[in-house]
Amino acid sequence: MDYLKRAHELTEEIVENRRFLHQHPEIGCDIPVTKAFVEDKLKCMGYEVAHVGPGLVAMAGHGSPVILLRADMDGLLMEEESGLPFASVNPGKAHCCGHDNHTAMLLGAAKMLKENEADLKGTVKLMFQPGEETGNGAQEMINGGLLENPRPDVTMAFHVDALLPLGKLNYSKGPAFCSNDVFKIEVMGKAGHGARPHQAVDAINASAHIITGLEALISRECTPTEICMLTVCSIESDTKTFNVFPQVVTMTGSIRTYNTEQRALLVRRLQEVVDGISKTFNCTSKVTFGHQNDPLIVDDQVETEMRGYLEEVLGDEASVVEPPIMKMGSEDFASVTVQIPSAYFYIGAGPDRENGYFCSQHNAKVRFNEEMLPYGAAGFANCAARWLENHSK
Repeated sequence: MDYLKRAHELTEEIVENRRFLHQHPEIGCDIPVTKAFVEDKLKCMGYEVAHVGPGLVAMAGHGSPVILLRADMDGLLMEEESGLPFASVNPGKAHCCGHDNHTAMLLGAAKMLKENEADLKGTVKLMFQPGEETGNGAQEMINGGLLENPRPDVTMAFHVDALLPLGKLNYSKGPAFCSNDVFKIEVMGKAGHGARPHQAVDAINASAHIITGLEALISRECTPTEICMLTVCSIESDTKTFNVFPQVVTMTGSIRTYNTEQRALLVRRLQEVVDGISKTFNCTSKVTFGHQNDPLIVDDQVETEMRGYLEEVLGDEASVVEPPIMKMGSEDFASVTVQIPSAYFYIGAGPDRENGYFCSQHNAKVRFNEEMLPYGAAGFANCAARWLENHSK
């Protein structure tokens, strides 16, 4: 099958699917409308759909070898300000990372693979995953049996990039995304009148010193040649007025790195710095960690092979942007790649040629170029079919 030609024929359907998903973003692993929509589309194509953990799995073809294609489905807790006629109808929720595109692309690929099922030289396992932004969806699907019956030999995933030119690819060799250890710090002082600081215990002052102390961990304790990041991104207290010292100050942030030794150091030292500074200012403290993702490491051989299959489909549009990327963001698909050789590509969904829009993912005004959708669908399908063809016994 000429997957790109067929994908262009399916463009209207793929775009329609994407726009429905874009209008109805849901958060985390609780995405009933999205799951019902995807399941219905797959069943209409002739698939049997399995609920695996919080996600969905469907399969085309039969026997060995097995390739897994993954699309994440969840949105972000933020208001959309894109001005699009199909903008989010769910207050405080938006598809500003582009997962609606991934799901629509994989649905398009699913339709083509089902149409060409008789010619597949193995099995294509389709993974529709919630909970990427919350960092737990992939692991929960693994816990539900994702990587068994059958176990994939390789896996592949896409991510759209709103600033990368249309159809261009970017990729990594080896490390692609950082580990991510999300933390919450609670500093407990003693509430009191703002005019009587000597009768209170100032948790805000202690918290300010904690932030400064944590910053020093990167500059003074991490190896300078290693990529490490520790960020405190929110701070709030339990008082909202100008003349009351709070009882509790809460901070949240994350630790990111590719290096397992530096990661362990930062996790340990964060606790020690928080405890030490809190005691210095007569406060108590508590540190808790939320989701913790490993670094996403791609398999160089699989990545190179899949890149070739993408270039077959995308032609001149697939010129690769150099140098290969290393993202400081995290990706919970790492829970899969740590077990299965994998490839991961960014595909350009960049500025509209006429209107121009230059906002990146996680920006309330971000827009994605829908001309990219058939390329992504064809890329998914061709990579699966060609890999099976070249690895069948």
